[in-house]
Amino acid sequence: MSLALANALKYITKLQPENYEGGKIGSTVINFSGNRLREFTLDWLEAVKIPCPFEINLEHNLIENIFALQNSNGSSADCAPEIKMTGNPIVCDCKFAWIYSENYRSLFNGSQCVQTSTKLVKDLAQLERNELCAWEPVMCPSECNCYTQFEFLHINCKGAQHIEQLPRPEQVGLKSSVLDISNNNFIALPLNTTFGYGNVSQLNASSNKITSIYISQLPTNLTGLDLRNNRLISLNDEFLRTYLNESTKLQFLYLSENPWFCDCSTLQLLYTIRTHRTRIPDADQLLCVNLPNDTLLIANMRELCPTPVTVEHNQYLILTLISVGLTIIILLCIIVLFYKYKLEVKVWLYNHNILRFCIRECELDKHKTFDAFISYAHQDADFVNHTLLPRLEQCEPPFRVCTHERNWLAGAYIPEQIIESVEQSRRTIIVLSQHFIESDWARMEFRTAHQCSLNEGRARIIMIKYGEISKSELLDRELKAYLDMNTYLDWQDVRFWDKLRYAMPHKVGVERSSDMLKINGRMYVMGQVVTNRLGDEMV
Repeated sequence: MSLALANALKYITKLQPENYEGGKIGSTVINFSGNRLREFTLDWLEAVKIPCPFEINLEHNLIENIFALQNSNGSSADCAPEIKMTGNPIVCDCKFAWIYSENYRSLFNGSQCVQTSTKLVKDLAQLERNELCAWEPVMCPSECNCYTQFEFLHINCKGAQHIEQLPRPEQVGLKSSVLDISNNNFIALPLNTTFGYGNVSQLNASSNKITSIYISQLPTNLTGLDLRNNRLISLNDEFLRTYLNESTKLQFLYLSENPWFCDCSTLQLLYTIRTHRTRIPDADQLLCVNLPNDTLLIANMRELCPTPVTVEHNQYLILTLISVGLTIIILLCIIVLFYKYKLEVKVWLYNHNILRFCIRECELDKHKTFDAFISYAHQDADFVNHTLLPRLEQCEPPFRVCTHERNWLAGAYIPEQIIESVEQSRRTIIVLSQHFIESDWARMEFRTAHQCSLNEGRARIIMIKYGEISKSELLDRELKAYLDMNTYLDWQDVRFWDKLRYAMPHKVGVERSSDMLKINGRMYVMGQVVTNRLGDEMV
């Protein structure tokens, strides 16, 4: 036969079992030898209902793979079919493992196959199971119809109540399956761990009773999904994100004839359908069961979910009002407390070096009558009255000075006058001499000034060393500790007056003062006869 003649002949290359559904072939001897068949499926015999016994001659073709998905009764005493396969390059691999499922080997007496690993030719009768495949092939379930068409393994299960396992497309040399479980009573889809279910690329689950769809129920490589006429009211966000928003594998999705409920919980579904409507052919048929005149495409999202938006807005408004109200209340409290305890607050801020640029010492002490109270022993009065006082009171601006000789009431309670003198003076000048150390009243004045300075946390004491101190052992512990920890002015220092003026309060201007020492209602006037306010009132 010439090559041109061979090419002109119409060789049979593939047998399609679905082409014979509804019809029968009456012949019991069929000869397909000398064609170009590359595969053969025993399901074709079931589809065309060849009467038994029969003889099929497939010799001298190009058949590498023989498939079987449908269950067959095989050979029996009444039916001893024969399939001749001589002269075909049959491959011994996973696709041929079904031959052990129901002992189909008797159909292929004398047939041989070639092992893919060793390239050895073996008789099917001598072939061991472990030489074919490591996994167990699954035949088509009894309530299903399985066949190959184009590039897919089709599995139609119109009467199935549940699915435990499915044939894998690898058994028939394919990669994907099309599963049709429509018109059943499925409430939920099978888990994607079901054998053979993971290879399904198109799934028709229409006309069931499915109420929800989860990722764990869907094959990962799904390209088509039909969920029409079920009981779905919504789709969870994970499904929408995995199969639509973040993936383009799912090429078509049918969702009509479901009782979709349009409210706040389905907002994500509405957004997704409007975004991917090109992949949802029946998108304009998705009706809202609670809004008969609206579809998911035209439903007003603002009207569907007014409450959360309003609540969020109201919550934000309430929180804002509460925040503003609390802020105003706190500010008012701070203002009231500041004016009530203004001096204490300023002292605290000044002591902690906070806002020093706007708080001056003169403001903190403006309620005090005197700039300084001089504490000295009466033996040192000449130094105080003729040297210290004139230089302080005659400088510009002059300092107001309190001394017990001029400003104390003769016969008044001395401890009380000491306390008032210290508290009403911005500084306490201690004239430290041997006589001061030996004076009990002088040491009491120091302790009072020292305690006042500690309470306010500010330097209030100016210590002037006057003369030699020969008996330092007479120093009490508190005075000795103060001298050890603080510096003092020495009368013999050439810069004594400069240092003293620097240690005194820094005056901004001359402030008017009554120059009186107030003690429990009594006022002692500087340089004048002391009067008693209460006594005046009685007169």
